[in-house]
Amino acid sequence: MTGMQRISALYLLVLLVAVYGFLVGRFNVFPSEYIEPLIEDLSSFTKGDEMELESSPLQKLTNDLGLSFGRWFYSYPAIAAANTAPLDYAVEIDSGIEPVVYVNEAHRSGYRVIVGIVDLPDSFWGALLLNPNGEVIHAWKLSTQAITGSKVTDRIKNLYGLHVFKDGSVIFNMQEQGGGIVKVDACSDVVWTLPGSFHHTVTPDERGNFWSFTGGQSDFDQNMVLVNQDTGKIVSTIDMAEVRRKNPNLRIWDLYPLAMAPRADVRHQRNLTHGNDIEPLPIALAAQFPQFEAGDLIVSYATTNLVFVLDPDTLVVKWWRVGAGDLQHDVDWEPNGKITLFNNNSRRLFDLSSDIVAIDPATMELSVDLDGSEYDFFSVINGRQQLTPFDTRFVTSSTQGWAFEVNGNGDIVFSFVNNVDAQNKNSVHLSEALRYQEGYFNDDFWNTCGA
Repeated sequence: MTGMQRISALYLLVLLVAVYGFLVGRFNVFPSEYIEPLIEDLSSFTKGDEMELESSPLQKLTNDLGLSFGRWFYSYPAIAAANTAPLDYAVEIDSGIEPVVYVNEAHRSGYRVIVGIVDLPDSFWGALLLNPNGEVIHAWKLSTQAITGSKVTDRIKNLYGLHVFKDGSVIFNMQEQGGGIVKVDACSDVVWTLPGSFHHTVTPDERGNFWSFTGGQSDFDQNMVLVNQDTGKIVSTIDMAEVRRKNPNLRIWDLYPLAMAPRADVRHQRNLTHGNDIEPLPIALAAQFPQFEAGDLIVSYATTNLVFVLDPDTLVVKWWRVGAGDLQHDVDWEPNGKITLFNNNSRRLFDLSSDIVAIDPATMELSVDLDGSEYDFFSVINGRQQLTPFDTRFVTSSTQGWAFEVNGNGDIVFSFVNNVDAQNKNSVHLSEALRYQEGYFNDDFWNTCGA
């Protein structure tokens, strides 16, 4: 074979490889089923999720090796740390750097629970119980490492979805890189585990169960499961494909182009709905919502800015609203007959701030209960809000590592910053913050755990 023939043969080989590579990518022929997962894994690691877009691959790697908080590193505004003091932990902290806290004198009552990255010696995620003065009196260690099949460190999972019961036990959910749902007792000992893909919420009903989403966060149909609180066994499942069949004339599901196309490119079928909250209407509030029944579910689909009310028995959609929030989270029923939500405003291109928005379901009227621009408050993703028993609004700005509470006048009466670098105003992730009345817990379990 002459030199020219060798060059021609090499050129032809390269051309064939290029053409075949195109066919693999375009028509999913062999070996695309083996290559695509590897590419997706590499892309997923390099990019992370929306909370990690500013961190580099090196920061992600050092985070996963336990050398840094690279995936969860944020900045917080100056107002967050105003009047705060270092938190005097009652437990040893790996990082050696304390968060900071402020409690207004008039609001030193009840208990507060702060959930997020606590970096305990053997628990990356956890929850801190604060007494009325803002002092840590107990810590829950929250991990899904005990779940059968858990193969990745908790450092690349996201604790989002938690409930604290009166006996001090906790149900929580880990999402992102696989985790499942776990119940621990007041002393953090595992009661049961539920392996599988669940995400965003573990909201109790009034019959001894709780609601969560099952399946992938990017699945078009965000199916829901009802789980027994005591056993961790699944009681029932709501199949959203069946919900669509029960509501054939309702056009609120396929709000993204190609979402329902039979041969839509898989890249156009990811994260088109993104369910992130399920809240049953409590019996005590049913009279304030005469168009609904106790037990009806209000559901949030973040990607399409959709909230809707679903009868879990008949699967009939009773009410819906698009556009009250942008990538919203944490939709709640409230005593004034309104529905509130945590409006992330993540896709707004100016005046970046999040809000707490209220909807009157009877009139569709919108109002802003808390204007985030007044507090430099902005959470790109996640986030929680609670109307507390003390008529304050407790807000968790997850991607600022900041939880704050405001009174009816809009004054900040409590602030907690999950600080790791006060000089540069850097913090790490917070999942949720809650406030309870002093009589909420059955006993002083924090005095007996570890005794």
